[in-house]
Amino acid sequence: MTFVGVQRLVLNSPFAALPSPVTVGQSVDVATLGGLPGYLKALGSFLLVVAFGGLVLRLSEGRVDRSLDALYDQPYRAVPYGLMGYVIALTVGLFGLSQLSRAGVASTLVGRLVALILVGIVVALTAFGFLVVGTLVTDVQGQRRPTYGLLIGAALSAVGWLALPTAGGLAVWVLLAAFGLGGAVRRWFHAERTVETERAD
Repeated sequence: MTFVGVQRLVLNSPFAALPSPVTVGQSVDVATLGGLPGYLKALGSFLLVVAFGGLVLRLSEGRVDRSLDALYDQPYRAVPYGLMGYVIALTVGLFGLSQLSRAGVASTLVGRLVALILVGIVVALTAFGFLVVGTLVTDVQGQRRPTYGLLIGAALSAVGWLALPTAGGLAVWVLLAAFGLGGAVRRWFHAERTVETERAD
C-alpha cells in the first residue's frame, strides 16, 4: 500500500469507500489524488493533523517532549526510523486484513472497521510526526510550546499540497512526518520493555 492509498481513504467517506485487502495492498495511482484541487488537499491535511495531533497532545504531552528529545539525539537517523514506523504499522494492518479476507469477512462491517482502524493509525502517526516537527520549530525559537507546535505542524503539512505538484506534495508530506516520528520510533524500537518503562509511557 502506498501513502497515496492512505490519503485517498482519509479524504473519502471511510465506510462507503473502504477497499478490500487486495485493493489496499495495491499501488494507487497518484493521478487519483492529483485530481483534487490543491486547496482541498491542503485543508484536509491541516484538519487531520489538528484533530489527531490535538488528541495525542491532550492524552500525553510528555510523549511529545520525549519524542523531541529523542529526535535531538540522532536527527540524521530520524527519517529512516520514521519510515520504518509506517512500514511496521502497515505490515501488521495488512496482515490482519489478509486474514479477514481468508476468513471471508473482509467485505463485512468487521473488515471495514479493521481497515478504518488501520487508516486511523497511519493518520495518527502522521499527525504526531507533524506535531513533533512543529514543536521543534517553537523550541528552536527559544521556547518549547507543543500547542503552537501543533498549529505550525498542521500548517507545514498543508504547504506542500499548495506549493508542489501532487507527487512532490506527497513526498514532502511523508518525509516531514517521518522526520518527526523518527526519534520516537527509534527509542521504542531499541527500548528495553519492562514494567517500569511501560508505566512511564
